[in-house]
Amino acid sequence: MGRVLTYAGAVAVPLGAGVLLHLWGSWSLRSPLGTPTALAVLVGLVLAGLAAAAHNALFREGGSVLALVLLLAGLGAVWIEARDSRVRGATVECVVAGKVRVTDHPTFGEGAPQPKRLYHHPLDCPGGYPKEFAWEEKLGDTGKQLTIAYDPARRMDPVPAAENVARGSLVVPAVLLLLAAALSVTAVALEGTGERVW
Repeated sequence: MGRVLTYAGAVAVPLGAGVLLHLWGSWSLRSPLGTPTALAVLVGLVLAGLAAAAHNALFREGGSVLALVLLLAGLGAVWIEARDSRVRGATVECVVAGKVRVTDHPTFGEGAPQPKRLYHHPLDCPGGYPKEFAWEEKLGDTGKQLTIAYDPARRMDPVPAAENVARGSLVVPAVLLLLAAALSVTAVALEGTGERVW
C-alpha cells in the first residue's frame, strides 16, 4: 500500500502543483480585488517550494535530480503561461489630446535586441486613466479616437483593445511536468535495485 501511495505521489506532486499554481496565477493576476503582483509572485514561489519539498519527501534514496529540475522548470513555465494568458479587464474610448512625442531607446552590446522607438500619445479618457499611452507605432494624431484596454487594478500596462488577447499556451508546461512525473515514477520503481535515474 505504501508503494502505491508513493507512485501516486510521484504523479500527483508535479501535476497537482502545476494545476494549483496555474489556478493561483490566473486568479491573482486577473482578480478584481487587485492582488499586488509582488504578493502573487511570493505565493507562487511558496507553492513551488512546497512542491519541491513534497517531491523530495517521496524518495528514500534521493529520487531523480532531473525530475526535480523538470518540476521547477515546469512550474516556471506554468507561471509564464498564466501571466501571458492575462487580458485587461476593461476598455475605454479615449481621444489623442496633443502632439505625439517620440523617444528612441537604443540597446548596446553583441546580441542585444533591436533598438526600440516608442510613440507617447497624450490621452483624454473618461475617468482620467490612462493619461498617456506609449506604443511601438503611432496610432493617430490629435483628435483621433482610440479604444484602449486596461487593467482597473493597474497591474498591467494599457494596450490597444485589438492587442488585448491571451497569448499563453499550456503545451510546454504540461510536457515538462509530465516528464517530471514519468522520471519520478521511474525513480520510485528503481528504489532498492541500486540503479538511479538522474
